[in-house]
Amino acid sequence: MGKILARAQIERGFRTEIQVRHHRMLADLTSDKGGGDQGPTPPEILLASLAACSAIFAKIFAERAGLSGPITVEAEAETPEPPTLVRNFRVRVKIPGLPKDDLEKAKAFVERCVVSQTLSLAHHVELLLGA
Repeated sequence: MGKILARAQIERGFRTEIQVRHHRMLADLTSDKGGGDQGPTPPEILLASLAACSAIFAKIFAERAGLSGPITVEAEAETPEPPTLVRNFRVRVKIPGLPKDDLEKAKAFVERCVVSQTLSLAHHVELLLGA
């Protein structure tokens, strides 16, 4: 069984450095939550992951169907007040030139994106805490 790994480190404030393989990115909280707004919040990164995964699957479908042009994806989610969870994800995908007859086939393919599948299922998260 394969695994993926991400590491995060905070040295001061809420600015979080994240490393995945050799890639680095930042996360932070917004200014009104005490952060410096130097990167997206963790829930925004989750939503960005859904958008990126959906875009990649849409691009794969488009290429296999012989379609070209830019794929655009908008992902949104609700954050109840106070924002203690992210729920009800909605993804809008645009594939230029997609025939109406292929809409359901494309939808079924894009819905197979790993992030979408993961968010659609309930999973256990094990927290191991140490000093």
